[in-house]
Amino acid sequence: MGVFETPLGVRAPDNGRTTWVKALVDTGATYTVLPASMLKERLGVTPIEEKVFAYGDGTVVRLPIGQVSLTIDGRELVNVVVFGEEDQYLLGATSLQNFGLIADTTNHRLIPLEALPL
Repeated sequence: MGVFETPLGVRAPDNGRTTWVKALVDTGATYTVLPASMLKERLGVTPIEEKVFAYGDGTVVRLPIGQVSLTIDGRELVNVVVFGEEDQYLLGATSLQNFGLIADTTNHRLIPLEALPL
């Protein structure tokens, strides 16, 4: 597992306002996690269901998820997002896979996969 920060654009799929944040690229996190208040109040994203998640320390929580449009390096795709705590800005593995990116933890950058595995 490796972590580093990257710029991440976030907006509701049906709303033109993009909010830019610095998110930790966390290859150990499954989904992208962003503050619930930012998602609900600033962007107007509505939760669509709840899922059970386990933290690295074994704590199990039930958190809402929704959909947002993420922008990375000029590309925009709709992704699942978890409504997290106020200080949680994580770009998770599922979003990296959706964008066809891998984390180069040595050089702290995202690089495109030459070919996606089937």
